[in-house]
Amino acid sequence: MMRRLFWRIFAAFWLAAVLMLLAFAWVTMRNFENQEIPGLGITRLQAAMDDKLGRAARQLRREGEPAVRAWLETGDAGAIEIYVYDAGGRELLGRVPPEPGRSAALGLLRAPPAAEGTGSVTIGSGRMRARTIRMRDAPDYVAVATLEGGFLSRLVSRPPHTLWMHLAIAMSVSAMVSLLLAAYVTAPLARIRRSTRRIAEGDLDARVGRLRFGRSAEIAALASEFDGMAERIKALVESHRRLVRDVSHELRSPLARLRVALELGRGGEAPVAEAAFDRIEREADRLEGMLAQSLELSRLETSEGGANDEIELDALLEDVITNAAYEGAPRGRKVVLAERERLRLRGAHAALHSAFENVIRNALAYTADGSTVAVRLVRDPARADVALVSVRDHGPGVPAAELERIFEPFYRTDRARTRGSGGTGLGLAIAQRAIQRHRGSILARNAEGGGLEVEIRLPLAKGRD
Repeated sequence: MMRRLFWRIFAAFWLAAVLMLLAFAWVTMRNFENQEIPGLGITRLQAAMDDKLGRAARQLRREGEPAVRAWLETGDAGAIEIYVYDAGGRELLGRVPPEPGRSAALGLLRAPPAAEGTGSVTIGSGRMRARTIRMRDAPDYVAVATLEGGFLSRLVSRPPHTLWMHLAIAMSVSAMVSLLLAAYVTAPLARIRRSTRRIAEGDLDARVGRLRFGRSAEIAALASEFDGMAERIKALVESHRRLVRDVSHELRSPLARLRVALELGRGGEAPVAEAAFDRIEREADRLEGMLAQSLELSRLETSEGGANDEIELDALLEDVITNAAYEGAPRGRKVVLAERERLRLRGAHAALHSAFENVIRNALAYTADGSTVAVRLVRDPARADVALVSVRDHGPGVPAAELERIFEPFYRTDRARTRGSGGTGLGLAIAQRAIQRHRGSILARNAEGGGLEVEIRLPLAKGRD
């Protein structure tokens, strides 16, 4: 397929080059033919006609009518056709020249001898010339020269000076240039095709890479887009593999506890069996929540764009905080919107609601009893078109080396591995994917005075508060 594309592109380039060369040759020939010879008052074309007419006259006078017939039959005159009429008005080969050549010839035959002269006369628009051929001891003849055939036939028959050689050289050079251009265009496409084939065969590291020799912006952009697509495919595949691996690992512990609880429930007394069944119910709920969050994380990682709802951030946070406050009330943990501005953005309402809910619930799970989780919504001081949402708890914080890893699926710090909080390790990963989907960013840092502070930045809707 690439070979056929190469030759099609080559043919297109070469055809364009040949047409340009022919156009140049046509203009050159027209200018040459119509160029007036200084001092003579005739063009080069008319001079060429006069030369042929003179040859016909010389042959008639020296060798007679049979020699002229033989010369006319050979067509040696090239693109300039010569017609010779005898005194009776008959053309020597029985041909009929285009008008007004025949009429002019007959007119010259009937003209008085004194008016004939010995020179040639122009007929019509200048593409015909005629002259009377005086014979010493025989009736006179009239010869008519006409320019016949189109541009190509004239070019082939008798190009001016070295035009034919120049055209041959130019066409050869244009063929070489067309070959180089075709290779220049198809080479990066062949690289893209090879990379596509490697990816289809399972090599997710295949890339087109940077194109050399200053490829055109369009082809370079195509290669860049292809590499971006390949990176995205690789990230998705690796994410799915990692998710499957992590889910498989996380399912082992609750499944093992389920088996133990089942054994206790089958053979134990009523109090033991009831406790075992309660444990089974808790583990089943944990598994259900883990699977639901795993599906949500997978959906966020594989989706691009999405809904385009108009979202009031302060109202969305109020709703999340109201729901979270009920969960923290039994242990005296509060959630408040300590600072707020009326800010709007466009995006997927459900995804952002889930993101803020996971961040706030995570803070509520780790903040100290009787403490308050403070949520703030303001414009980013560094960029007025970006909303900044901070969520600060008063918990134990996170070791500095693990601040970035808490957004990985199923990752827990050492202090959280007891699962005393009841979490699955997916909440912050889901929040990060949802924020990134909206072209935002999320980061965590240890706050002064203790606790963890999570900062979320999201671009605001243009032209709106």
